[in-house]
Amino acid sequence: MGKFPVKVFIGLFVISNSLFPILASAEMTTGTNQVQGQSAEQTIQATAQQSPGTAVQPNLTPDLQLTEKVTDKTTVIKGKTAPSVKITVETNAGILNSVQANADGTFEVPISKQQANTILKITTTVGTNTYSIDVKVEASPPIGWVLVKGYWNYLNSNGQKMTGWVTDQGKRYFLDETGVMKTGWIKSSNRWYYLNTNGAMKTGWLYYGGKWYFLDRSGAMKTGWLFDGGKWYYLNGDGTMKIGWVQSGRDRYYLGSSGAIASVILDAPLIAQNPELSRGCEVTSLAMMLQDAGIKADKMELAKQLKKDPTPYSKQNGQIYFGNPNTGFVGDMYTFKHPGLAVYHGPIAELAKKYLPNRVVDFSGSNFEEIYKYLNNGTSVWVINNTWFDTVPSQYWQKWNTPVGPISITYKEHSVLVTGYDRNYIYFNDPLAVIKNRKMPVSAFKRGWEQMGKQAISYVR
Repeated sequence: MGKFPVKVFIGLFVISNSLFPILASAEMTTGTNQVQGQSAEQTIQATAQQSPGTAVQPNLTPDLQLTEKVTDKTTVIKGKTAPSVKITVETNAGILNSVQANADGTFEVPISKQQANTILKITTTVGTNTYSIDVKVEASPPIGWVLVKGYWNYLNSNGQKMTGWVTDQGKRYFLDETGVMKTGWIKSSNRWYYLNTNGAMKTGWLYYGGKWYFLDRSGAMKTGWLFDGGKWYYLNGDGTMKIGWVQSGRDRYYLGSSGAIASVILDAPLIAQNPELSRGCEVTSLAMMLQDAGIKADKMELAKQLKKDPTPYSKQNGQIYFGNPNTGFVGDMYTFKHPGLAVYHGPIAELAKKYLPNRVVDFSGSNFEEIYKYLNNGTSVWVINNTWFDTVPSQYWQKWNTPVGPISITYKEHSVLVTGYDRNYIYFNDPLAVIKNRKMPVSAFKRGWEQMGKQAISYVR
């Protein structure tokens, strides 16, 4: 009878192995694992923690793995474990955050950034048991500018040296093939750039070696014509700003000491209005402008096509009744034997658009200086002035009654093609005097132009 209990115990032990194979095998698993993808410094220590007074439980550590490196820049701990379990991340100072794993076991735990070498304890709770791993926070590689042996380098997020163009805080820098920051002039893709002493790429005007240069928005050095601040400049082939006369096609420009255009003389065609068009200065000046734009235009053909105001001339009770030049040409354009006057900018612009679709600009009513803008662009300007090219006294003006209302007119009205300017003079082709680049003082010419209603038409190239 004394041996019976021993036999019973042995039998129970064999039965437990056959009934609970999982528990039997768990006794042989290791309690230390290394997280996949982590360094040796981030070795995971998995330990089953039991409540006081409970029996020792087998090591049932779930497959707890981190899927991303943990550095001092990390703000989310990512990993995978058993489905739907609780994940907690803490330090010696306390809990940082807790979440529940997804149904597939993946998890993301937002945390605040931790200093390098901090130990994070990541815990998984399965039933009444908790399992944890310790992870050491690594120092992330430096990012941005670093001084290496007296030279500036720029490191990316992997700590690697950058080469070529980089942008930092809105400024561009260039690093050579060794990663060293460059300064001064550099040439890449056959274009020149200038880098300040701090390495930042320069844009706009640059004074270097006693010469002016201009770098566009991309930083590339400009050559040729430059429009900046409402003024035109010319930059030589080596990028230096030109001063003095410069030839551009048939036209000549004078660049003052500031480099900006101070004088323009365009080589526009000169056409005489007589003898065919006694009053045809407007269409003749238009023919010169169109030919200057490269259009084959004939003054006589323009005269035929120009809109007319058919209102006949009459005088009643001392008042004159006649057409309105804003509507069309008034009276006879071809001879002084019959009454006639002129035509203003509206009908002229309408006719010009038939020859230069979408290119004609009627800027009547603008400031006089607007004329310079078109001359600087190399385009001549059709204007209405008078034969005095100055203010016409009141005794040379009279009032007409027209179908669209009264109008004040003068027979001194005249049209010319403006071809240039300088500090003192305006230059123009005069179809009546038949003088190419005739000049008049700017101040006088301006007064006459303003008195005649500030009428001006040009075109875009």
